[in-house]
Amino acid sequence: MVDSKVAKKRISYNIELSFNKSTWKKLKPKDRDYYARDKKLEGFWIRCYKSGKTSYGCYARKGGVGRPINHTIGDCKVWNFEDAKKKAQATLQTIKYEGINPKTAIKQEASKDKTLIDLAHDYFLDNKSLVESTKDDYIRRLNNRMQSLIKKPVTEITLDDIMDWWHNCKGQSSDRTAFQYARKLTEQALAKRYVLENNFVRAKELIGTLPKLKIKKDHIPTDEIYPFFQAFLKASPVHGARPKRGKQISQTMRDYLLFILLTGKRRGEVSALTWNNVDFKKGTITLDKTKQGKVDVIPMSDLVFALLDYRFNMKGKTQSTRKHPHWVFQSRAGDGHIKNPDKALARLRERTDLGFNLSSHDFRRTFSTASYDLGLKKFDIAILLNHGKRDVTAGYINANVEHKRRNVELLGDFYNKHSSY
Repeated sequence: MVDSKVAKKRISYNIELSFNKSTWKKLKPKDRDYYARDKKLEGFWIRCYKSGKTSYGCYARKGGVGRPINHTIGDCKVWNFEDAKKKAQATLQTIKYEGINPKTAIKQEASKDKTLIDLAHDYFLDNKSLVESTKDDYIRRLNNRMQSLIKKPVTEITLDDIMDWWHNCKGQSSDRTAFQYARKLTEQALAKRYVLENNFVRAKELIGTLPKLKIKKDHIPTDEIYPFFQAFLKASPVHGARPKRGKQISQTMRDYLLFILLTGKRRGEVSALTWNNVDFKKGTITLDKTKQGKVDVIPMSDLVFALLDYRFNMKGKTQSTRKHPHWVFQSRAGDGHIKNPDKALARLRERTDLGFNLSSHDFRRTFSTASYDLGLKKFDIAILLNHGKRDVTAGYINANVEHKRRNVELLGDFYNKHSSY
């Protein structure tokens, strides 16, 4: 029986020529792109496209082995032949004998001024699933914990720089988190060939085990609620009045912190709240950008309703004392929302004697503890806090808005009672 299979010879469209300044003009387009290779300078080529366009380029293998690395120099109509040949010679030297990919070198040059903060913003653009609170945490921790490193371009951050930072920092769990963020961002930069190695990975080998994360349990105890609110009132301006410089917080920050205390929500979720999320008729607030990626419907208590109604009807002369058309908690200037409550919290710390470093998340823990003290079920507390992990029954129970409303009213009454109204 005769084998019907016929071997097909692969036809090469590529050709070899001795290049001169007019070679590219003599090349005619074919039904597919092809290369003309120079007989004199190994690796130097002219690519002829189906459209008739021609461009200079070259290729070589690192150290003469491995896959060839192609590098396009530019359009033959734009590049002078002698200049293109000199560029090819230099590029071939870089690839073959120095082992450097020109594309990597170009990316490094383009990114030589990028800092860790710049890398963070690049990371946010690439990862659309990141929520605002996570982005805020990246920037805040890098700014607060790595001041000596964030000022340097990432291409200039050496292993010694990282180890000097580590030796000088306190080695707290927040330093650990900042280090992990920086290592993650530099890994992203390595993937994009902005840097040739991740010095944070090398530093981790020298540091060894990082400090364990300390689970913070600070909150405002029930017997401290009254003095806390006394301090809160003294640190807050009267409605419509300007805050005392250096002594009081702004009206917006006052309402923002009070909103967190009354609802137990995360700082990033609250700061980005818009008037479109507020429904006064139904008495609900809808958070669509939560840490868990789930929509969270918050029923308003009487206190929260009064707070939002006041902000909706503000007609002050400054941006911070009048209603913003978009944001519920607007910034003092510009067209954005408030971002960092740390200065306001510092004002409160000066007036309180809580025995711990007060943070916005302590308000969330206070809300959670008060809910527990009121005897709410764990499932109900998890619903109010919009926790990601709940009991298995969570898959079978839909939390009724009115049921949630009764619970948040209990929280409002709890604060009123323990602060002597």
